[in-house]
Amino acid sequence: MITTTLEQMITHLQFLGYEIRRDGDLTRAKHPSKFNIAIKPFAGGFLFTVIFGCSDNAKRNKLSYLELINSLNAKAAIARFYADEDFDFFIEAWYPNYYDRTGFGAFLETLDRDYRLLVNSEADQYLE
Repeated sequence: MITTTLEQMITHLQFLGYEIRRDGDLTRAKHPSKFNIAIKPFAGGFLFTVIFGCSDNAKRNKLSYLELINSLNAKAAIARFYADEDFDFFIEAWYPNYYDRTGFGAFLETLDRDYRLLVNSEADQYLE
């Protein structure tokens, strides 16, 4: 059941220092030193999403911005990086509707590794 899996994931995230806020189907996980994550049920599992606004530089240098996104996707293990129609920057990863402490922990570690790709890139010139 999705609710049970979500509750187990929330407990795990809280153990890792995330502050959790629920708003209907959307769960927000806020951390003092990691990216804030929005989690929602999606396609029989859960979609983990991080969103950044883009700077004017991203809109002026669309090709470089999109090339950066492509290079991040080429290196990512489980995350997908993309820009929406307003050029805002998204990171998403899907997790199945099944909780296992070890498996979920490995998912979060791999997701953090993919997030570090962004931190270690030249993305700061494009993001707000």
